[in-house]
Amino acid sequence: MLRRACRKSTLVRCGLTCGTACALSVASRCFTRRTLDTLPGAPRLPPFVPPHLDAAQEALYSDIVDTRLHIIGREALFDEAGALRGPWNPEVASPALGRHLERFATAVRSENSLEARVYEVAILVVGVHWRAQFEWYAHEKIARDAGVPEAALPLIKAAAPADELARVLRPDELAVYKLSLELMETKRVSAATYAETKAALGNDDRKMADLSLTLGCYGAVSTLLNMFEVPVPTGEPLPFPAQ
Repeated sequence: MLRRACRKSTLVRCGLTCGTACALSVASRCFTRRTLDTLPGAPRLPPFVPPHLDAAQEALYSDIVDTRLHIIGREALFDEAGALRGPWNPEVASPALGRHLERFATAVRSENSLEARVYEVAILVVGVHWRAQFEWYAHEKIARDAGVPEAALPLIKAAAPADELARVLRPDELAVYKLSLELMETKRVSAATYAETKAALGNDDRKMADLSLTLGCYGAVSTLLNMFEVPVPTGEPLPFPAQ
């Protein structure tokens, strides 16, 4: 077993109090790649942490810590040993591509013409479709904070028909839910659903494009999460039954 001398709490406190440089320094003391590769039940990807990173990997690692820590919090960003959770460790494994997905996801959050409460509904639908455990774990909290009604969350998680959410979601949220669910289930969007959603979003072509790009971005994120079997934090219930 890994020695507990370097605990996640130490890494996270450093990230919160003295920035990425301190977090990187602590991480470099917490890991030896050879040890981690031989742990029982080791993840499909080893943790990519300093000092086992090349320059491009370290730059992306630093950017992720800087931009994500205050958004999702320490429990969602770092695992029990201090490595990056979620899609971020796979992104760091391949920074030439991973940095573009990270920028894409950042743009979805910061430059989206849709309100956060609206695009978070779409992200949740993608997570349900993929049964991406970490995706739901992280974005249920974000969606709640963005204003998605609490009563809607179990219905979205169950992929309930759109009419069951009609009294729970706002009209624009409901339209986005219906389109997203239809696209995930049928791989197509009917003319009627498209027209209905566009009308609910103010007949705004940019919002329709941003909705599609949001769905595509988090489809890519869910692919990383499922292919590398990214877990939720220890002690957290699985959002979906284990397969």
